Amino acid sequence: MSKRPATLKDVAAAAGVSTATVSMILNRRYQFKPEVEARVREAIVALNYRQNPGARSMATGLFGSIGLVVLDIRNPHFTNIVHGASIRAQAHGYNLIVVDLKEDVSHAQQTIDDLARRVDGLILSLRLPEAARDLPLQLGKPAVLFGQTLHEPGAPPPSPSIQIRGWEAALLLGRHVLEAGRQRITYVGYGKSIWNADRVNALRELANGAEVRELSVDTQTMEAGEAIAASLVYDDYKTDAIVCYNDMIAIGLLHGLCALGVRVPDDILLAGFDNIPVSRYVTPSLTTVDMRSEDLGGHSLERLHRAIQSGDYSPTVEYLEPRLLVRASTQLGRV
Repeated sequence: MSKRPATLKDVAAAAGVSTATVSMILNRRYQFKPEVEARVREAIVALNYRQNPGARSMATGLFGSIGLVVLDIRNPHFTNIVHGASIRAQAHGYNLIVVDLKEDVSHAQQTIDDLARRVDGLILSLRLPEAARDLPLQLGKPAVLFGQTLHEPGAPPPSPSIQIRGWEAALLLGRHVLEAGRQRITYVGYGKSIWNADRVNALRELANGAEVRELSVDTQTMEAGEAIAASLVYDDYKTDAIVCYNDMIAIGLLHGLCALGVRVPDDILLAGFDNIPVSRYVTPSLTTVDMRSEDLGGHSLERLHRAIQSGDYSPTVEYLEPRLLVRASTQLGRV
């Protein structure tokens, strides 16, 4: 004869507390003394108690899930955002549901509408269209937006946001490249991103006599960077420094330049943005700006958790500071 599943009442009896206390601990509705919570958690493990998600949702109106919408899961920048959010979601007992738009925002509103019906809150990119960013509040669902600040921001975000200072990031990298004395700089951009203009404009603001031209790629991938290497080497501009929209483009370009016999950094300095993990391990290692991807995900989850718990959806902004990481690709005499 099979043993019956443990109930909420069984957990309460084993922990020496009321069923209401067990319920509030499980549903994160109240914070108890650590020793009380520890007894309840130990009882849950000992009895192999499994909460019924349907019953929980009916009783609390909560699903125990958070929705995270990213623009391209193949891009390590977004993978790191997911990782940061996942760590904090696990700590608070949430399931994390990740949706990848594959850089196609045309169906973003429908995606958010569908996802909002299954989660307690949403984490969305500031790169999404305004109508998509506004939708969660129209649906009565808390949301947190993540991304970069704009040098000339438009209307303030409708929801709380975690923002990395994007203009400052571009200035950090621009100063470093220009201090090396390079005079013919190429910025390889990604025009579909709202952050793109700030990066090239910051370079031009700092130029002080140096030339800065912009070339664009259609995708922010290694393949796109590799594909334009020959055109950069053999055109009449005689580039001596390249700043790329992100590390993915820069790493692909590095591969293409090396195949053509170009010495990085002696012939051409090369740098990117994001500080994706592989940027440390290419040869030469890539100078980049750490755009705090994992922190964007983790801080967004924490802010959303507070909104769900308190009902405070006020559009506060938390700023993160970028970090310049100087590596061999911009340091002459080092590989």
